[in-house]
Amino acid sequence: MDNLANRILIVDDDEDDALFINEILSQPSSGLPPLITHVESPTLALECLSNNTFDICLFDYRLGEMNGIELIRMVRDIGLDFPIILLTGQGDEEIAVEAIKSGATDYLVKSKLTSSSLDKAIRYATQLFKEEELRKSTEIKLLKSCDELSATNQELKVSMQRLQTAQNQILRADKLASIGRLATGVCHEILNPINIIAGHAQALKMERPKDLPLLQDLDSIMDEVGRVEKILTGLLKFSREEPIEIKEVDLIDNLNSVLVIMEKEFLHNNIKVDKHFEIDLPKIEVDADRIRQVFLNIINNARYAMNDGGTLTISALIVYKDILIKTDFSDQAQTGNESAQKKFLRISFTDTGPGIKNDDIGKLFDPFFTTKPEDKGTGLGLSVCYTIIQKHGGVIEVESELGKGASFIIDLPFFDDSIPEYLSPG
Repeated sequence: MDNLANRILIVDDDEDDALFINEILSQPSSGLPPLITHVESPTLALECLSNNTFDICLFDYRLGEMNGIELIRMVRDIGLDFPIILLTGQGDEEIAVEAIKSGATDYLVKSKLTSSSLDKAIRYATQLFKEEELRKSTEIKLLKSCDELSATNQELKVSMQRLQTAQNQILRADKLASIGRLATGVCHEILNPINIIAGHAQALKMERPKDLPLLQDLDSIMDEVGRVEKILTGLLKFSREEPIEIKEVDLIDNLNSVLVIMEKEFLHNNIKVDKHFEIDLPKIEVDADRIRQVFLNIINNARYAMNDGGTLTISALIVYKDILIKTDFSDQAQTGNESAQKKFLRISFTDTGPGIKNDDIGKLFDPFFTTKPEDKGTGLGLSVCYTIIQKHGGVIEVESELGKGASFIIDLPFFDDSIPEYLSPG
């Protein structure tokens, strides 16, 4: 821990567990012993948090009158941003995911709690908090400076748009990092028993092929096992930093191959595909497998949105966008005449579905956000798409109006050695 004593709040209605955590926290370390406050109920916790400042909070999941996740939501709703670690006696990935979505900084299982693991988690949480405070402080200074300038200045408006985009990217990156850290800690341990359950179910099906009621129950088990594996596999993708494999490909051929896969689904749902591709589009350097994954996800989402029929319009064309060129290695891009036109391949997917609520558009690429029913989607597909396109130096955007369909627009850059690699989209 840090050289300064950490102020820690423990919220746990089990006195033995609280004593155990207190002992772990009080073990000798390189810093001063922490200043620990323990309360037994959410009501006392809210009162304590309102009147005191803490460096870190440890909430138990089971608290009697409410659970730890509900307490986290209440703390965040009243504007308190202390870093929070949720403690539970269960290794339940759904609880962990819900905790992160509700505003927890990290998640630990009590049965695996050690001085080292808790110390590491506290360091991680407090560091994230410091970085967020620095980001907020910088944002306030920037906004204050911007307020002093003319609101009608077009250059200022562009800068503010870029600032907002950068802030959204930072928030998404924080969420992805938290999910990746969570995934590496629990997913493999959960997959092992899940695979054993699936193996036993398959063995029972082979041993009792004529027991129809049993076979129905086993099929139901296998369906649920499949759902869990799908969620865990999606989580694990966020924890892997696999390099993309770039090669020159005909992107339209790859897009058409995905449409062939979806052809039967389109016929079944009475969906018409209307293609508008510019003639003789050049090849582009991408990771073909990952881009096909993006296409398949977006097209499948459109099919789901048009379950009662409709038209999916797909267009491909060349566009040129302004690029700001950094003339040095500083964090500030040079403006004025230091710009260039860069060529992008734009792929647009427009459906005639019900459209997307304005409040939901900004959340579409957030992990675990989905407008589908629980058994129809995990909320990870568009997050994966966002990450893939970002790794290619591209941009993915959404345009929609409720009741008038939705458009997903992907811009992928062409590599051009004549333009420096230190670029920022205009």
